[in-house]
Amino acid sequence: MAINKWWRHDPNERYWLEITNREDIGTNLLAPQANDRGEDYWSYALVREVRPGDLVLHWDKNHGPGVVGYSHAQGEAFASTIIWQSRGTYGRQRGASGPEPAWQAPLSGYRKLKHPVTQARLREIEPTIRALRDDLTETVAGPLYFPFALSDTRPLRAAQGYLTKLPRALVEALPELRELRQTAVSEPHEPEAFDLSPASLPKPRRATGYGRQRDVQRRQAVERYAMDLVLNHYRSHGYEVEDVGAHSPWDITARKNGAEVHIEVKGSTVTREVIDLTEGEVRHAEGVPTCLVVIDRIEVGDDLRCHGGRWRSWSDWSPARGELVATAYRYPLPEGGHDGRPSV
Repeated sequence: MAINKWWRHDPNERYWLEITNREDIGTNLLAPQANDRGEDYWSYALVREVRPGDLVLHWDKNHGPGVVGYSHAQGEAFASTIIWQSRGTYGRQRGASGPEPAWQAPLSGYRKLKHPVTQARLREIEPTIRALRDDLTETVAGPLYFPFALSDTRPLRAAQGYLTKLPRALVEALPELRELRQTAVSEPHEPEAFDLSPASLPKPRRATGYGRQRDVQRRQAVERYAMDLVLNHYRSHGYEVEDVGAHSPWDITARKNGAEVHIEVKGSTVTREVIDLTEGEVRHAEGVPTCLVVIDRIEVGDDLRCHGGRWRSWSDWSPARGELVATAYRYPLPEGGHDGRPSV
């Protein structure tokens, strides 16, 4: 069936919501290719639209209900098979099916949300969600595949379906999803206070507040400040320290009594739940015991002088490959390119 791919021209529209009663949440997306009547169904067909690197939130009907965690898409959807039984009246009469054609998309890196988004929480902010939906309706021609059913007679509930398109604006409206927002972009800019009150929710807007740090000098000042804090901390405890970040895939080497510690340092002005890593940093931490130090909430003055900051550290840190999310691609150029400027 034809899907209204309204999100395709916005690279920030990377979110989906799986509505399920599965016990193996985060394993994959898996839906039959047709409904009980043998017809195409938009909520199943959406599985084919998920792209590698997209973020899939999981609405758990059994333990909530509500959004309990998220995964990222590991690859393109492919044809598979499924044994299933629809839960509606017609489906119960029909009984469980034998293996039938299905769409499957691999997922990885499942993480539980630190602050699950319960159905009760969403009902508290139903006016905001309605406004977001109405705003989208004004700008999008055709179906939205919205994740929540809204009516004048019943309170908010999950949509009747399996997979839905979760609009970016709705992700941005929920402080509980800070971790997701930071996972989807490289350098978030957002309020630092983690306020969960309804009054703290932003008004609907089309523009995003996220993007790479544009002020290079400011970013460098923050990084230098974090590095100096860590260097001075280890130096004060009797370590001989060396800043090796210019030529090594870690930042600081600290030595004491014949022992050597490798330290990776990350500094940020915002509250950090996600950090950026290079492939070199990941490979080094996989092979050599490394200490990760993250100093966030750093304050920067107009003169680029920094102060404050919250310290967190992880000793013997090694990032799990399954939890890494690609935010960029490296593409080998194909043969056949034409020299010079393109003809117009």
